[in-house]
Amino acid sequence: MSGSVASFPATIFWRYRSVQLQRATIAHMSLRSVRSVMTLASAAVFAVLITSCAAGTDPGPAPTSTGSSVGVAADVVGGWGEDAAGKPYLEFTEGGDVRGTDGCNGIVSTFKVEEDRVEVAPFASTLKSCQGVDDWLRGVRAVEIDGDRLIVMDAAGERLGELARAK
Repeated sequence: MSGSVASFPATIFWRYRSVQLQRATIAHMSLRSVRSVMTLASAAVFAVLITSCAAGTDPGPAPTSTGSSVGVAADVVGGWGEDAAGKPYLEFTEGGDVRGTDGCNGIVSTFKVEEDRVEVAPFASTLKSCQGVDDWLRGVRAVEIDGDRLIVMDAAGERLGELARAK
């Protein structure tokens, strides 16, 4: 009988230890499940952010609204000025881009149509120093079309000059 009494505390110990191990395993599995769910949720949020950022990278065609602005957008597309050394020149694309030169420096921007006026975003430009070249075209922020003439205006709406439609 003394052998069975001595084994009684050992049996309780091992049963207690077994329950602890089972609880630890369950807790560990729960932690794994939580980690898996968090990983999946993080991946989903990351995917949404990436696709929304990617959606903003392509500006698409120039924004236009109904009415006269559709005509203005079609009319502005093409070259304006003389594409020659020392001469100002702008080219508007169907995709909403503007490229050209002020006669010395290359200039790049985008545009959008607002009713009968074309709004031009500030230019990115090279910064060469050119003697005898008037860089008035670098101040353009809006243009209007008057027949075969492109009226160039600054941010305040003041007329800077004009360019003839390129041939």
